[in-house]
Amino acid sequence: MPLLRSAAAAVAFAALASPALAQQQVTTTYGPFSITTATGTQLSGPLYSVTVATQGVLQVRYNASAGHCSDVRARIQVDGVERGVTDFLSPGQSSAFVDVGPVAAGQHVVALQGEGRVSGCNAGALVGWAGTMDVITSAAATQPAAAIPGPGLAVTFLAFSLGAYFLGPWRRRR
Repeated sequence: MPLLRSAAAAVAFAALASPALAQQQVTTTYGPFSITTATGTQLSGPLYSVTVATQGVLQVRYNASAGHCSDVRARIQVDGVERGVTDFLSPGQSSAFVDVGPVAAGQHVVALQGEGRVSGCNAGALVGWAGTMDVITSAAATQPAAAIPGPGLAVTFLAFSLGAYFLGPWRRRR
């Protein structure tokens, strides 16, 4: 029997503790952006970058603009270091989410660098690329504000009754 009580207590503790330890994931879309580049190569000179806050989870998806005339992929950098590359995407396609985490809790600069390939209007050099970027981050789960416990029905009734008894005659005399 004591073993059963211990197991039940452990399960109850885990059920109460796990929401506080869980991380909520948030997806944010950045853009649309449009970048013109004149490097004369397939790599874009300018990068598209944003600053994001996370508790550790960091995943990125590139959504190529439907206005592209050739295939483009995105090289994903986190704080200036390349951490992933998407597949080449046709105009209007989206990549899968690329897991570029875990990262330390705090703010990080996530940047995309476009890379083209010979296709469509691309004859050997990327001249522009565009799209949006979806970023999944984690935030520490927040506990709802603790409710202030009420005195209960019996205490409220007792306080009301005592007030009416002692203050009732005083109010009638005036």
